[in-house]
Amino acid sequence: GRRRRSCRSSWRGVRPKANIEAICRAHGIHSSQYYTWRERALRGMRQSLASREGTTEQVLRQETARMKRLIADLTIANDVLREDLYGRPEGKNDGGGS
Repeated sequence: GRRRRSCRSSWRGVRPKANIEAICRAHGIHSSQYYTWRERALRGMRQSLASREGTTEQVLRQETARMKRLIADLTIANDVLREDLYGRPEGKNDGGGS
């Protein structure tokens, strides 16, 4: 059968600017297997980042909507408190009767 090693154990010892073929020989894998694993890992990372960006955007939209509702609620509460404290201002919310 075909001998497979785990990707994790084969990545140990990989350093930037190292001779990939020498490292692969030391770990008993073919250099093409290394490049296959590398491409698969990079593809997975790109997909993860792409989905994360969409999720982040969605979370930000939800948070913005929540904050807008909170601002609206606080504005209404503030108006009610001002009316209680100072009375209703002339011409404001009087139904057009002034």
